Amino acid sequence: MTSFTTRTAQHFIAIQAAKRIKREIEKAGLERLKTLAENGVSIVGTYLQGCTPKERADLRREFNTITAWGITPEMILDAVALQMPELAPIMRGKEAYRQAELNKISQFLKGS
Repeated sequence: MTSFTTRTAQHFIAIQAAKRIKREIEKAGLERLKTLAENGVSIVGTYLQGCTPKERADLRREFNTITAWGITPEMILDAVALQMPELAPIMRGKEAYRQAELNKISQFLKGS
């Protein structure tokens, strides 16, 4: 029963994280982000450059907490793609771009 409870909690937390990312995407403008992605510009890098040091520290702390629960950035990106189907072709169709974004997230979480 515990593994079911754990998977349910992970799923719930991934969905909540994806909702937060969705709100940020909507603020930035979906078309703008699509254009960046289509031109190979990192959305993650662009977003992090626009954050203050305090916001970056808060994000790092939140994401490290999430990953401590066993939730991976891949799980969160998949949840974002489910909530925003218009992004799915970018997130799933461009594997090299997706891997580059996941690497940016990993570097960010490590403090680099």
